Amino acid sequence: MKEILNIAVCQCGVVWEAPQENLCRLQAFIGGYLEQCGDNDRPDLIVLPEFFATGFTSNTELAEKENGPTLRWMQALAISSRAAVTGSVPTAADGKVYNRMYFIAPDGRTEFYDKRHLFRMSGEHEVFASGSTRKTVEYLGWRIGLNVCYDLRFPVWSRRTPSNDYDLLLNVASWPSSRMAAASLLAHARAVENQCWMVFCNRVGESPENSYCGGSLIIDYKGRSVGNFLFDGFTGPDGGFLRAALDIRELRRFRDKFPAWMDADDFELN
Repeated sequence: MKEILNIAVCQCGVVWEAPQENLCRLQAFIGGYLEQCGDNDRPDLIVLPEFFATGFTSNTELAEKENGPTLRWMQALAISSRAAVTGSVPTAADGKVYNRMYFIAPDGRTEFYDKRHLFRMSGEHEVFASGSTRKTVEYLGWRIGLNVCYDLRFPVWSRRTPSNDYDLLLNVASWPSSRMAAASLLAHARAVENQCWMVFCNRVGESPENSYCGGSLIIDYKGRSVGNFLFDGFTGPDGGFLRAALDIRELRRFRDKFPAWMDADDFELN
């Protein structure tokens, strides 16, 4: 059990539909960050945005097989950095294409979650298959819920329940600048209503149809934004790392002192 979990949220730019270039740039970006970390603030978990290697594209030619190069890169990074790594990758499996969020532990153990809510305003639902199962992973004694971008708008899906219990909810996103006010409100609401730590990881830069300003967040169980941001200028003036140390003891004390979860409504998902 690790009572303090060090989080590094990678707010990076993404070159459109250029996975090899993006992975090379990220390797240098993350490597430089790790070199400046001391023993006390070295990350236990590195969080990457949605489709960090390609940009938010519907081009299925960029979908990778289940053991594709981006996943192998993530696994190698987790092992070399001695930190878990998470982010989403367009993935072809079972004759379909998914927006798949991987979670890789430092020992190479790999788990995944397929995005449930597909962004119909961009036609994502016409290209990708929707996931059907919520996912919580166990890491260093923490229970961590996985969530991708548009999922953030759907509180029932993300609700912490006895069968979907977690301490930390991760949302990896490609959330455009024009809707960032909503993203901040939604992320804070998810943290408060679920009495959990909340991490929202967003990209910066440009794509053919959208601009991205970052706005990544680490939020505590009371709805307070925490962490400090290290600017790097990675493909834009807002690139860098948001980092914080999350304390599970404080979370548990708060839940015991203010057990609103005990009055939550029961429900079933269809």
